[in-house]
Amino acid sequence: MRRAVRQIIKVLLMFALVMCFGLSIGYVNNIKNEKKVINYYFEETEVNIDRLKSIKESKNDISMVGWAEKSLQSAYNPDFNRTINNLKVLLVSGNSSLIIDGPLLFEDDKEGCLIDEETSYKLFGSKHAVGKEIIYNDRSLVVRGIHKGTTSNIIVQLLDDSQESMTGLSFDGTEFSFNEIKDLTNTLGFKEMPINASLYYNLANAIMMIFPIIALLLIAIKVIVYAMKAKNKPILLFIYLCMIIILGTIFLKITNIKITIPLDMIPNKWSDFDFWGNLWREYIEKFKYVMYMKKYGMDIYNIENMIMATVYSILTIILFVINLKAIKINSIRELIGINLILVLNSFVVVLLVWKKYSFDVNIPILWAIYPLYLCADYFIRKHEKYFVYNENRDKIQNNKINTESNEVMV
Repeated sequence: MRRAVRQIIKVLLMFALVMCFGLSIGYVNNIKNEKKVINYYFEETEVNIDRLKSIKESKNDISMVGWAEKSLQSAYNPDFNRTINNLKVLLVSGNSSLIIDGPLLFEDDKEGCLIDEETSYKLFGSKHAVGKEIIYNDRSLVVRGIHKGTTSNIIVQLLDDSQESMTGLSFDGTEFSFNEIKDLTNTLGFKEMPINASLYYNLANAIMMIFPIIALLLIAIKVIVYAMKAKNKPILLFIYLCMIIILGTIFLKITNIKITIPLDMIPNKWSDFDFWGNLWREYIEKFKYVMYMKKYGMDIYNIENMIMATVYSILTIILFVINLKAIKINSIRELIGINLILVLNSFVVVLLVWKKYSFDVNIPILWAIYPLYLCADYFIRKHEKYFVYNENRDKIQNNKINTESNEVMV
């Protein structure tokens, strides 16, 4: 009975680890944006609809969208006679795809709007609101789609005669480097600091990757230690080096980490220590700017997802440590059985997370990282006697040979 309970506890611990890691991946992917977007949050610079039009005309080789956020707004559903308050309305001038994922609201679509799922339920009682009408600020608007990226939010195109000042301006940086956009905006007199729209995603993704990195490092450290012991054995050393390369390759493959060098550091700045010092100070300045700048609906949504990803990443690491203590694999049969359970757990987690949160976490890292760790750890622990260079064992063997030689001579 006790053994059965222990086995159930082990299965639950493994399931909890996979579930927490899956949710961490889901929250990270929820704020992933395939586009390279650079944002400006205006505090001192004054940009209205007329100035934005002149900027677009003078810089027509780069896509941009201006936006202004208004809080504590109301929207009305004339069909159901429903009114909701405390809305945030994002007034945009340009293609909405640069700032919000999901359906598009084109620049010339002054009679359309986008709403989020929560607002759709409050106004229409379901998420099937496309084509239906709402009233905002005496404007009759047709719902073009349900977006994701913020909550309690309506997105509307600014009217051509609007006197609204822009809260921010977003640039499409797909074909332009960060510094090129910065130089461009300096010529326009922008005083604010440019912010990469992927900032929160990059931070959340880095935190989520801590667990896979820890798992890889634990294995790599063991392999390196054994490789150091076998430094006088070229064949063993070669085997360990191959193991390190194979593990690193598999890790990069399943985590999809891409190691790149920023173009701004090429070709002759690697030895320029002043450059590195300036780069460090620039990042510290950016960090302080982001910490203290005013946060808008898009930022709050990303921050909330980043926090949830961080929480589940911490829980994943804690459960990983607990699993290290609880799960001991002593045979190849146990290894196969536990890996089969992990695969089944991953399958269940993918389905549950999709059904509950609509997060797609069906990616290799969820399926492979923990089984990879268990296989590598088992291989090293159970087969070290065949690979580890044991100096004492060699000394004993040499002494035995010398003794036999002396006996023969006598």
